[in-house]
Amino acid sequence: MSLKLYFAPGASSLAPLVALEEAGAIYDGERLLLADSQQRRPDFLAINPRGRVPVLVADGQVITENVAILTAIAQRFPTSNLLPFETPSLLARSYELIGWFGSGVHVAFAEVFRPERFTDDEAAKEALKTGGRRNVLLAFEEIEAILRDAPGGWLVGNRFTAVDPYALVFWRWAGRLDIETDDYPAFTAHATRLLERPSVQRAIARETGSAPVQLAAARRA
Repeated sequence: MSLKLYFAPGASSLAPLVALEEAGAIYDGERLLLADSQQRRPDFLAINPRGRVPVLVADGQVITENVAILTAIAQRFPTSNLLPFETPSLLARSYELIGWFGSGVHVAFAEVFRPERFTDDEAAKEALKTGGRRNVLLAFEEIEAILRDAPGGWLVGNRFTAVDPYALVFWRWAGRLDIETDDYPAFTAHATRLLERPSVQRAIARETGSAPVQLAAARRA
């Protein structure tokens, strides 16, 4: 089994990085610096013409989009319990949240960070930024409500799943929109618990380049 993950510091690729570390997977990692437009390199565009991360190459198969990547990792490492395959209702809830994160919450941030992806009209760009920020705040309120009502403080069921580090991506982005995370105590408690998790710490170390990116830890946290 060969695995290679293309990721970038601060990007949504943190979610599969954490999943791989949580699973104790042995994988190659390639760190791309988006600020240097490394995602536009010809060799990377040959792998993913969209020029986006994350990308997982599993035994030669190119997999993009977090919903597919997280599923592939969870299926390859079933004993890690990264997704609740044993409980159809919880699995459906997991995919519901991952789908919303990718197509809703992430897009709202992109409207603020990258309005040029959606329009060339300068006035429309400002409207997108305003609407995007509003939608981010609405998403934070919804995530806060989910976690406030969750008995174990996790997004799905009563345990950690691959859905949780995906939410952490957005919590980390809050500062870029001057969102005060203390206004969301349940979300912040969830993020704090994740940041104390060894798999998350290793993933962030790989993001920042402060640890070797070629191999994951040999065992699960």
